[in-house]
Amino acid sequence: MKRLYRIIVCVLVVCGQSVICPCVLTAQGQGMVPPVDIPLFLSGNFGELRSNHFHAGIDIKTQGIGVPVKAIKEGYIARIGISPYGYGNVLYIAHPDGTTSVYGHLEKFEPLIEAFVRERQYENESFVIDLTLSPRDLPVKKGERIALSGNSGGSAGPHLHFELRSTETEETFDPLPFFKNRIADTRAPEIRGIRVFPQPGAGIANGSTGPQTIALNTDKAGKQTLKAITAWGDIGIGVKAYDFMDKTHNTYGVKDIILKVDGSEVYHAVMDRFSFDNSRSLNSYVDWKEWVDNKQFFMKSYVEPGNFLGVNYVIRSGIININQEKTYHLEYSMKDAYENTTRFKFTIVGKRTSIPPSPNNRLRQFFAYDKYNYYSGNGIFFSIPAGNLYTDIYFTVDEVTTPQLSPYSPVYILNERVPLHSACPLTLTITNDTFPDKTKYGVVQLLPRGGRHWVGGKYNFSAITAKISELGSYTVQTDVTPPVIRPLEQEKWVANRRVSFRIMDNLSGIKFYRGTIGGEWVLFEYDAKRNLLYYNHDNARFAAGRLNKIVRQNLVLVVTDGAGNESQFTCEYPIL
Repeated sequence: MKRLYRIIVCVLVVCGQSVICPCVLTAQGQGMVPPVDIPLFLSGNFGELRSNHFHAGIDIKTQGIGVPVKAIKEGYIARIGISPYGYGNVLYIAHPDGTTSVYGHLEKFEPLIEAFVRERQYENESFVIDLTLSPRDLPVKKGERIALSGNSGGSAGPHLHFELRSTETEETFDPLPFFKNRIADTRAPEIRGIRVFPQPGAGIANGSTGPQTIALNTDKAGKQTLKAITAWGDIGIGVKAYDFMDKTHNTYGVKDIILKVDGSEVYHAVMDRFSFDNSRSLNSYVDWKEWVDNKQFFMKSYVEPGNFLGVNYVIRSGIININQEKTYHLEYSMKDAYENTTRFKFTIVGKRTSIPPSPNNRLRQFFAYDKYNYYSGNGIFFSIPAGNLYTDIYFTVDEVTTPQLSPYSPVYILNERVPLHSACPLTLTITNDTFPDKTKYGVVQLLPRGGRHWVGGKYNFSAITAKISELGSYTVQTDVTPPVIRPLEQEKWVANRRVSFRIMDNLSGIKFYRGTIGGEWVLFEYDAKRNLLYYNHDNARFAAGRLNKIVRQNLVLVVTDGAGNESQFTCEYPIL
């Protein structure tokens, strides 16, 4: 019997609440206008693979900042966000048909929206805001200009990030089908690699029980062949592949992937919608270790038991049982939203081979993916609530005393690196609790090649508790170095009517800042990716501007990092 990991819901009323039906979204989108009046070329598509998440919309190239952005349908602005991270300046428009459109990385909003936001920022004395609005606050018409495109938040270059969601469930779905007639695509996906995953204690491939990438050969005519694979037992297959579009050099995610064995489908994934709650399941959808070690995305064509992403259709989890000494014929079929299709055939030769047992796990603690798990001992307490592992593991802890890394605790090595679906609590013992200011302690993850990531945490009786998103190596360190504040072109501040700083921190990161002029809070905007903090002078908020005379006031900027270290910059600033 075919096991479905995906649920398709066509119920329009649930518990008295109206719910958008994905099956009728195409009809609802027929009256939609594009969000920009320029030729549509994409730098990213829906479901594209990103670090720890799937891309939730399409990225429209704007070739710079300042392209007018329009509402695709009538509705009202239901939410406004401003952040130095993520979507940056973003608008959410709720539509009468039960959908919400999202416009991210904007440069600025239209004047009415901009004034509405600016008032709230000054009321809250915060650059970062997340506002929820009523239908009466800011209604919009179809095609109405709402903003200018930009490069705000976590954007790596100027573009418009555009999404469509169900208003009720916030499930996001692919907007590309609504704009297919405006985007040219005659290019099929391409396969760049195959990876084999013998299942622990149950499979072997080419004499090895570990995952392995199988070389692809391409002849002068472009035909691809795969180096021979011999296997026995339970085997998973993975593929590295990209999609392409006309007149761009970008690579995109693959929408539809099918794997057949001897003509029968064993795996099928369709990337057309997903829930944000499950987006981190990307770390199970791909070979996560290969990604963190070598920055290569291999998509698994089998499903781990704790992966509830909802894009996979599988039979018996997609694992292939090689149990006969014969040639197994496999075929990948991949297509994009335009039905451009690539097929790739290869074989696995069944060769009876002794399968080594799994490593001795008697000294390890079994953690089940669907149970509450905890470990106590060796100076740590760690718990993983059910639903945060994608598969069962055997957990172990090693301690390494490394004074040059931390004089306050050992390095605690929690298993090998394994992703967790949600952050889970970890308590580490501070074995040498000698630092006088306990607020400066923090849990730090030690990364390969010497990197480190400040997790932070809360101190309590010679221990510190923090939440971690993956297993790996952790220790306790202190951060006593305050942030750096560096004024930029201070001699031009008055002429340019703009105050700007570079702010940086060495470990725990910038957590808070506050700028005042003459004791009055002013709106400093923060571009985190460039470590840039700036204030555009606003005469309307100062009496001196209305009196048309120069008044010199103290400008004070205070910046605090994640460990509470504080830096302050003060200077005299003339207000005209």
